[in-house]
Amino acid sequence: MFKLVLVLGKIESSEVMFALKNSKYYEIVSYLLIGVLTTVVYFIVRFSVFSLTEAGIISVIVAQIAAILFAFVTNKVIVFKNKAQSIREFFVQFVTFCLARGFVFMLDIGITLVTVELYSDFFITILRLNEINFGKGLFSWSVLSNYIGNAVNLNAFIFALITQVLAIIINYILSKYFVFKKK
Repeated sequence: MFKLVLVLGKIESSEVMFALKNSKYYEIVSYLLIGVLTTVVYFIVRFSVFSLTEAGIISVIVAQIAAILFAFVTNKVIVFKNKAQSIREFFVQFVTFCLARGFVFMLDIGITLVTVELYSDFFITILRLNEINFGKGLFSWSVLSNYIGNAVNLNAFIFALITQVLAIIINYILSKYFVFKKK
């Protein structure tokens, strides 16, 4: 029997997937799981680019493009099980999906502009991030230090996380009711 190893342990995936596929919650649960994976793609790309360039807006743009491409394919195939009947229909869905994600993209850029680019010092002070000892514990781990290893990066990470929670909610509504709507 095929087993899926998750972060929290092992589960019998065939049993879970059977129950989930026959559940009225399949769409929401699978969307949330795909949303988490999309967020992981987004964070890896965003903070990899940010650690190389320290350019908040550029890192958001590159991360959004990667996340949008990943999300379109996974949402179409796995979550909404949508099968485009023609190349034209596929193209219309892709363009609609990208336009629907445009709002969240602008929201992300706006939040980043305000919280990371223009007023980073203000938010670092308000959140007391400059009082953290980044040489100890979680912050000093080499795997995480590029993402949260100093006040500037932690500030960017916090607001990226807030934006991504909003993105999951907004994007589900737009995808379900506008992009992959059932005919």
